[in-house]
Amino acid sequence: MMIMIGAVSYNQNGSFGRPDNQLSAEQSDTIKATLEQFDPQNLSEEDAKSIVETFKEADIKPGKALAEHMSELGFDAKAVGELAGVKPPPKPSLKDGSPAIDLQQVVDFLSKSLEEHDTSNLSDEQKQDLFSDLKREFGLEEESHLIKITV
Repeated sequence: MMIMIGAVSYNQNGSFGRPDNQLSAEQSDTIKATLEQFDPQNLSEEDAKSIVETFKEADIKPGKALAEHMSELGFDAKAVGELAGVKPPPKPSLKDGSPAIDLQQVVDFLSKSLEEHDTSNLSDEQKQDLFSDLKREFGLEEESHLIKITV
């Protein structure tokens, strides 16, 4: 039996949907060594293509883990990809059969986002902004429902 909650799934055996896109220590070192060669404020199209190619050769896949690591080093992964001419992957839809999102990722995102707010006094606008941020973060369409339960 599998229970689906929106784009979040939890299997009876206690495992969640797709695993987080983790980086190995070697991949992290490659990212750091590669980006140290460039100035994030003065990145050319050729520089961006070189970064993308190096990551591809090192089997470093685009994803949240890469974006976070690049951000820690002062780079915007999306901007580098766009400058290199890389098209973003299509966002998953919430139609039946869509890929699941790890529930722990949702909880982590919400926890981190709520740390920035006085949760005892969230306005309706702040709640809606947080909900929109959540949908964007996980590739959910704006008009889609967050929770969908099927058994």
